[in-house]
Amino acid sequence: MQRLSFRERPGWQDRLEAVGFTWHTGSREAPFPYWEEDAAYAFSPAEIEVLERRSGELVALALDATAHAIETRRLAELGIPEFLHQAVQASWDRDDPSIYLRLDLAYVGERQEPQLLEINAQTPTSLLEAAVCQWQWLEDRQESGELTEGTTQWNAIHEALTEQWRWAAKERGVKEVTFAAARLDEDLATSTYLEELARAAGIKTQRLWVDEIGSSAAMSHLADLWGLPIDHLAMLWPFEFAWEGRDAAYLASTRTRFIEPLWKAVMSSKGLLPIMHELAPEHPCVLPARFVDSLSLTDVGAQPVRKPLWSREGQNVQLPGQLPTSGEYGDLPLIEQAYAELPEFQVGAGERRYPVLGVWVAGDEPCGLGVREGISRVTDDRARFVPHLIQEAD
Repeated sequence: MQRLSFRERPGWQDRLEAVGFTWHTGSREAPFPYWEEDAAYAFSPAEIEVLERRSGELVALALDATAHAIETRRLAELGIPEFLHQAVQASWDRDDPSIYLRLDLAYVGERQEPQLLEINAQTPTSLLEAAVCQWQWLEDRQESGELTEGTTQWNAIHEALTEQWRWAAKERGVKEVTFAAARLDEDLATSTYLEELARAAGIKTQRLWVDEIGSSAAMSHLADLWGLPIDHLAMLWPFEFAWEGRDAAYLASTRTRFIEPLWKAVMSSKGLLPIMHELAPEHPCVLPARFVDSLSLTDVGAQPVRKPLWSREGQNVQLPGQLPTSGEYGDLPLIEQAYAELPEFQVGAGERRYPVLGVWVAGDEPCGLGVREGISRVTDDRARFVPHLIQEAD
């Protein structure tokens, strides 16, 4: 695993915007440079093989832990409110279809196994960047002669997600989906891309903003702007936000089916990490973890990392020997997780970068890789997306 330098492509901003990526140099919500144009992370074929194989094992373990949490009634321990427990159980029992998720891994290369930091199960973003933009970057570099035609990426994300939508249509009867996102550039682009994939799979679609979704005690379903029932709702809005909103009760009572499904709330909670370790304590990719109020003897090290059950963009995370990062989740219960060292790369005069690998999963099959590198050891909203490549074998 190496960090390579490149020249900027002429007109690279226009190239990214042509595929819908408009926040490359920052957005209203995160006014920091986001796309790293002049660098890439290079992996050997053997490293990619390890990442793919271990990621498949982690997805299987996460599903086992989800089943265990639901069947042993541990949802409150994961921070899921009681009024939703029955609906989450029903969603799991129906096997409501899932399209995608992302595993965030610490990995320093062949000398260490990849280690799971957390799971982004319901509303993972950076999808357009991983599936489309970094592939465009690769093709442009090949066309200019900077990379050979044999250089590739671990990137079957576009094709795998299209197939997952086809499966949902054929096997689970998903014929029409309403897509809804918050009024944020990145969320809209991610939702729009997922909608394009669904349409390519033959699914009829429509679009709303999240705050346009209607609800009524007189209706069994959530409703669109015309008051018509929504059968399937692909909502890029976190469940933990929705269950604190004015329409929270409808999450539990509605007959509208969510994509990602309600059972994904279990996998999204960082409380799943201690349960994964309970079920597979010897797995080399599962870090020791425990609930802070647990009497478990799980060894998470003398100085573990502390994380809220729910948090985003590195908020309220405490590394060993440091103060917690700022954020909006400081009042939530915590887990402790053994500290995993991120690789460190020197960039420029005294600057360092710390990459986290995001492995994309279609259904339960790993299908590609995206890399975000932070300017600190906690990946926050200042982290940049960096393309990757697989170096040709000698």
